[in-house]
Amino acid sequence: MNVLVVIALMTFFTIACTTLTLLYTPLHDYILPSEKQIDVQDKEEILNLYRQIDQLETRTHANDLYIKNLRAILSGEVPIPEIDTIQNPITKSVDLSKVDLSPTEEDLKLRKEVEQEELFSVQGNQDNNESGNLLFTPLKGIVTAGYVTEENHLAIDIAAQQGEAIKSVAMGTIIFTDWTPDTGYVVIVQHQRGMISVYKHALTVYKKMGDVVKKGEVIAAVGNTGELTTGPHLHFELWVDGTPVDPQQYIVF
Repeated sequence: MNVLVVIALMTFFTIACTTLTLLYTPLHDYILPSEKQIDVQDKEEILNLYRQIDQLETRTHANDLYIKNLRAILSGEVPIPEIDTIQNPITKSVDLSKVDLSPTEEDLKLRKEVEQEELFSVQGNQDNNESGNLLFTPLKGIVTAGYVTEENHLAIDIAAQQGEAIKSVAMGTIIFTDWTPDTGYVVIVQHQRGMISVYKHALTVYKKMGDVVKKGEVIAAVGNTGELTTGPHLHFELWVDGTPVDPQQYIVF
């Protein structure tokens, strides 16, 4: 009986000491965190989340500003800076009627050589190594969308300032010029060897059906016409023997 009493007292004393140690010593904070510590940890997590949100908002604002400025530049909304004609006087324009602009024999010879070097061969498909013989670039600008067959985008989109000249990639005949609800003003040119080039979303068309155009000749102007457009650009397609090909394999944009 005495042994049991001693064991019970020792057990009670051990439990009491352990309880007091946990309640009134720093061990309590490590083993059983208090509500105050939990609140502090929650507040730190909330502050970290606020910092991340602020960073995301800053990045989003910067991206929105960049996109807005880019659209303004592409749409021609950026004002042209004024020229100080006092400090930098403009020279008198030249009377072109008095200038002989007819090409010399050397110029004609050089042009013929360059045209022969740039002559494009469309035999076969886009997998053959024909990329060295390039077509004329229809428009210099930013390629915003490429040739993606998975998305049924069998063309490339070139963003440029509205009204900029669109040129024929090669000599050919205009076989279509009309307005469509989705793609606005469209021009289609039939070239030699079964090649067809298509130009969509034009602001205006300078040619009519049946006209014969030269390589590099202006046929239309960049626009934003039609429903399937979000800004001034050229939707350019290239077809060979009834099959669409990737224009970027043959033309340097």
